Amino acid sequence: MNKNNLMNLTSIIILNYNGGKHVIECIESVFDTKNIPLEVILIDNNSTDQSQTKCKEKFPKLKLIQNNSNVGLSARNLGIKNANGEYIVFLDSDTIVNQNWLNILINSYIKNGDGLYQPKLIEKNNKKIVNSAGNMINIFGFGFSRGKGENDIGQYEQFQTISYTSGACTFSSSKIIKKIGEIDEIFFAYHDDLDYGWRGWNLGIPSNYEPKSIVYHLGSPTLKWSNKKFFYLERNRWICLLSLYSSKTQIKIFPFLIILEIGVFFYLLSKGYGKSKLSSFGSLIKNWKKIQKRKKEISKMKINEDKKIIKNFVNDYEIPTTIQDKKSQNIQKCIVKKFSKMARSII
Repeated sequence: MNKNNLMNLTSIIILNYNGGKHVIECIESVFDTKNIPLEVILIDNNSTDQSQTKCKEKFPKLKLIQNNSNVGLSARNLGIKNANGEYIVFLDSDTIVNQNWLNILINSYIKNGDGLYQPKLIEKNNKKIVNSAGNMINIFGFGFSRGKGENDIGQYEQFQTISYTSGACTFSSSKIIKKIGEIDEIFFAYHDDLDYGWRGWNLGIPSNYEPKSIVYHLGSPTLKWSNKKFFYLERNRWICLLSLYSSKTQIKIFPFLIILEIGVFFYLLSKGYGKSKLSSFGSLIKNWKKIQKRKKEISKMKINEDKKIIKNFVNDYEIPTTIQDKKSQNIQKCIVKKFSKMARSII
């Protein structure tokens, strides 16, 4: 490919695992993007529904990379290695993009500088509902989508810095993606995006929310709320805490974490997900050497101290109303918020 063309090219990396009609709809909308030269890279994690074949037949320009097994979200690394563009997008296969989505993200990057960017994510099945107006990290590692489930009435129309960009759609330049590095295969599913944004902050790379760009997202089409999902969420939250914070910070927040973990366990137990919490800790023990090795590697590259990084984190924490009543939710949020403020003051 001509080097001059690469300066304006954007590489769209889409993962697929039995995506069915959703991945076809996604790719079709991407190819309808206005005025931007694209290469669309589909990484298939050994789908059995033949959706990857159907996509290639319908979209001959598609660059299909076939995995022989499902390696989870780290399959995006194959996309990074094969991307030719000046810009790179991680895009979930259950999204549909607005025609001007990419123009807006590129212009925002040019205006606001190096960083990770996400658009406003709207529910695919109800285009009046917010899916994510930027993702936020609580200092205890709880990640959540700001505004999720709210009516979109213009309350999230300001460009701003956020904790991390949603893996459903993350945009940046090739140089920034390669600076942060690969998606760690240890995660498999969930919180890989939280980890990626946090690693960005470690290197002084911000995450930004650009509301003028619109992408529609279905969200969690595979696992929904399940023991398996809670296992990954809790295990991967702790992988981040154990490998991204300094040892000094870990010691300071440990008493708060212990109390919170007891609460989290009994809450999950009451919902029938206690086994997932116990399994998550078993997996942490099993992967202890990997996590410690990861921490050492990240520490060598880290340029920002935790005290500076957590300025971009929040004390709040959003709990899905679909799995908890409002009264219990408010009590838990109040406790987490109070503990967060106390822990923040001593970091």
